[in-house]
Amino acid sequence: MPQTYYIDGSTLLNSTAVYTDAGLTTCAPDGFYSDGINSRELVGCILLPAQACGSCATPCGKPIAASGGQGIYKVDLDAGNSIGAMIVTFNPASVPDGIRVLYNGGVYNQLSSPVDGYHASTDPNGYTYVGATTSDCGISGTTYPALVEYVYNGASFVASGNTVSVFVAAGDVSLGAAPGDCVMVIPKISATPSLIQVEAVGPCSGTAWSLNIACPVALTGYSSTTRHPACTEACGHPLTETYYNAPVTGTAGSPALYDWVFSDANGQFILTDGFYGFTGGKCMTVQNGIIVAISTCSSPPPPTEYIYLSTVRSLCYDFCEGTNYTIVTQKTTVQNHSYANITLGDNIFGSVIVDGFYAYAGSQTDTATGVYRIMQVENNEVMSILLCGAGQCVPL
Repeated sequence: MPQTYYIDGSTLLNSTAVYTDAGLTTCAPDGFYSDGINSRELVGCILLPAQACGSCATPCGKPIAASGGQGIYKVDLDAGNSIGAMIVTFNPASVPDGIRVLYNGGVYNQLSSPVDGYHASTDPNGYTYVGATTSDCGISGTTYPALVEYVYNGASFVASGNTVSVFVAAGDVSLGAAPGDCVMVIPKISATPSLIQVEAVGPCSGTAWSLNIACPVALTGYSSTTRHPACTEACGHPLTETYYNAPVTGTAGSPALYDWVFSDANGQFILTDGFYGFTGGKCMTVQNGIIVAISTCSSPPPPTEYIYLSTVRSLCYDFCEGTNYTIVTQKTTVQNHSYANITLGDNIFGSVIVDGFYAYAGSQTDTATGVYRIMQVENNEVMSILLCGAGQCVPL
């Protein structure tokens, strides 16, 4: 039930302190107290000057630490009006603790550890428990019927008087070595809402953890290739894309192992699983939006050659009836291939082109005598090469 507090004045505004008993002998814990219109911070049993109530939640960017007994610990945080990625850093030390964050109707529980990478509950709404296997107190499959609820008041955690029942499913538990500063990313794509609710569960006899949610900012971009099925292919393609990393072991704009990687600066869309070349002649392997491996490309990308393309057509046959093959636009391939040596898997770049069929030639004058071929392009990659034969498209 809600905690009752007592003041030594007729209103919060004319009081000097807040107490936990009617006799005004025991000072309340340091923190913010509100009458619904004004709030005042209590420090050392002295109320500081009043301020109008906006959000009474703890401002983002303030480090929070918890230590104490078994229980569920809750924190309300105010992210303000800015947009961007909110970087959550959670360190459970060794003894396992669970975490989830509620924001804008969604539940966030995926973490990346600088020690071993991805951690997440198999339940999208569940708590993810991280910590050292050697400090496990037998949490998997256990029901905790009456965990004490602690609420953060801006300075410390105080018991709310409520209890909460929590069941720890096997899929919630992701233990290993002590994971260090685990990172979660929450996208904030509009000014509102600003309230973030953090819930941390200490299922063992004691708990100690630290938390920080940075205020939202745009992530820093880096240069990358498109996604490829292997590093051998990604290494041979140009850095035509800008993606964004949330550092775990890296730095902003310089991705490293276990960093989160996104296609947008707000951290809303993780990169699809696959292989990506990136700045410095390297290739990253991405799984679940996290870099799980980095390798050095064996050689720099080969030089480029120019070819000439027509406008796009939806059917290959259009180029075989004699009116649509005028070559008007210059493009380039990533490999050192002339017109006669274009092959499947070559990348057409210089700009992003629409998927479809293109006539291509070694020069704009080649079409005068019908010296051209036809390529099918998807995501700037050559998928098939064809010729016109007897009025039809046939594979080269």
